[in-house]
Amino acid sequence: AASFDKALFGHIGFVISNAARTFWLALTGARWYSVPASGEERYYYQQVGRMSAAFALVADVAMITLGGELKRKEKFSGRLADILSQLYLISAMLKRYHDQGRPKDDLPLLQWACEDALYEMQESLRGLLRNLPMRPLAAVLKFIIMPWGKSYHRPVDRLGSKVASLILS
Repeated sequence: AASFDKALFGHIGFVISNAARTFWLALTGARWYSVPASGEERYYYQQVGRMSAAFALVADVAMITLGGELKRKEKFSGRLADILSQLYLISAMLKRYHDQGRPKDDLPLLQWACEDALYEMQESLRGLLRNLPMRPLAAVLKFIIMPWGKSYHRPVDRLGSKVASLILS
């Protein structure tokens, strides 16, 4: 019983510290989040950290509140999978950009892909929170994850035009 209590309270402590981290990153836009990049892509590394923390928090809360029911809530678990896959995609894009020597010509491609991935993650998170059965908990999570409302938008048309030109050439 003592080892169970230790594990339980350890996990609760982890969830609380992750909620604080998620709130701080959301509140500050992750501007002071330390990342391994200093160039144009630094912002995207910071946002990956922010969205990773939000994903971890929502996944933990979903497991705690829904338990085995989570497996039967296919749309809910599908949204979690969507967020995770976008995190993998954006991480792969940033790694490739870095490994290729950060070519300036590829920057618009990176920007468009990252902005699209961040927007998709945000929308999946919003869908999760809209469908969390415990409405007061959903409201608290929404405030922690998105205290300023929506942070990400689809890539602007000007950037889409640059990407189209790069692809055509």
